[in-house]
Amino acid sequence: MAVEKVTIFPCGGIGDPVSSVTRLAGYILADDLLPGRVELVSIPPVITGVPDELELVQAYPVIALDGCGHRCGSNALNLVGIRPAARLFTPRVRSETKHAIGRRRPFPEISGQKLAKDLAERAAAIARNMLEDPEYTFERQEAHPNPEGLHDESLNIEETLGYEEVDVGCFQCSGMCAFKLEKDPELRRRLEEEVREYEELDGFEC
Repeated sequence: MAVEKVTIFPCGGIGDPVSSVTRLAGYILADDLLPGRVELVSIPPVITGVPDELELVQAYPVIALDGCGHRCGSNALNLVGIRPAARLFTPRVRSETKHAIGRRRPFPEISGQKLAKDLAERAAAIARNMLEDPEYTFERQEAHPNPEGLHDESLNIEETLGYEEVDVGCFQCSGMCAFKLEKDPELRRRLEEEVREYEELDGFEC
């Protein structure tokens, strides 16, 4: 049966502008597209064991939003023994959409906002399938320390988690229930309206 909620797990770096893009994608999902149906969780409380945050990645399927080659979202989940149900890899999505990340860290420029919109749209399509498809199943996971998951350059996280690319930049974790990726024209229309609102802000730097 379908699940009650989906957890969104964006990368949380502050040194690279792409982290603001993945976080914005998470906010769009949680606040605008699927409010009350997705929960946004950040890396620090999960790896430090904050009970409420840890419960969200155990009880519901997780969609990881990896921002760059460091793959911090996937690596952090592996560190606590949680397998993501799905993962979006921003560099691959960017290669298809051609939207630049931008240079601003506090809040993305218009190009970064458009990239965040594309990430949010793809994540929303995955999440809605998990929430609404009666054939989608998820078994609760139990977090456990995984010292071997400490990130180093020799760890191939794609191989470790068994990622399989099912669409451009969209990966499924082996052993997890398969999901469908069906784009929603209404979601795209709403997202495009939001980007236009940003573009019309007086004095906004882009």
